[in-house]
Amino acid sequence: MRWRAIAVVLAILVVGGCASTGGPEPGPTTPTVGNPVVLGLNAAEDNSPVPVVVLVPGGSWTSSDATGLLPLGRWLADRGAVVGVITYRTAADHAFFPVPAQDIACGLAQVVATVRAAGVSVGDVILVGHSAGAQLSALVALTGTRYATGCDAAPVAPDGFVGLSGPYDVVVAGKPADALFGPDDTDPSTWAVGNPMAQVALRPNLPVLLVHGLADETVPVSFTRQFAAALQDAGHPTQVQYLNGGDHMSTIDPDKVGPLISAWFRREGATG
Repeated sequence: MRWRAIAVVLAILVVGGCASTGGPEPGPTTPTVGNPVVLGLNAAEDNSPVPVVVLVPGGSWTSSDATGLLPLGRWLADRGAVVGVITYRTAADHAFFPVPAQDIACGLAQVVATVRAAGVSVGDVILVGHSAGAQLSALVALTGTRYATGCDAAPVAPDGFVGLSGPYDVVVAGKPADALFGPDDTDPSTWAVGNPMAQVALRPNLPVLLVHGLADETVPVSFTRQFAAALQDAGHPTQVQYLNGGDHMSTIDPDKVGPLISAWFRREGATG
């Protein structure tokens, strides 16, 4: 897969299947569960397949505000991708595992279905998660369509995964992960099914890019180092980028992370 080096103007914004074409992008739009924001649907000037990137926010498993990912989404869409920004239910909604993973899997499927319905040929599908969203997205990517249950759109197994500042080992994360598993499941010994570290042997050809700020005081960089080692041992084509001086939010900064993601596309592609 190659990153398409074409000039893209964000002429189409789709929210829950409603399209607006031409002119500047509308005012702030927040994705909700079942209503993703899709950017760059005019990326394809011919019938060539276009990469579809789906962005998933963090929030410590207690919230999932995706608005902070819109600038990165626009950056990627400007450079030839179609980008979906999705969200999921959390402990604040009294929703616990596996519900957040199911929401992400269904959001991914909905974005791909929206792209196809717009007449755009879908290339590789890349799932990108930040912080707690990286942990959940890693789980969805590693398990294929396991969590795509009850979706309105056909299930989609991602072709690649990008993790940004993720706490990938929920057992090591400890008490904060109680918010993911809920008040009735606070024993880490039962968390293996929701732990990406326990799923690395699945889909070993799945390419992975991990990015982490070396000055991250929210999620220690050791999570990425350990996850990268486990992925590599399992056979995954894995690249790791560390941001000197980068904090937890640096990994969603378009100017810092956008070039890393696009370079990963160009150099390695997403299909292992």
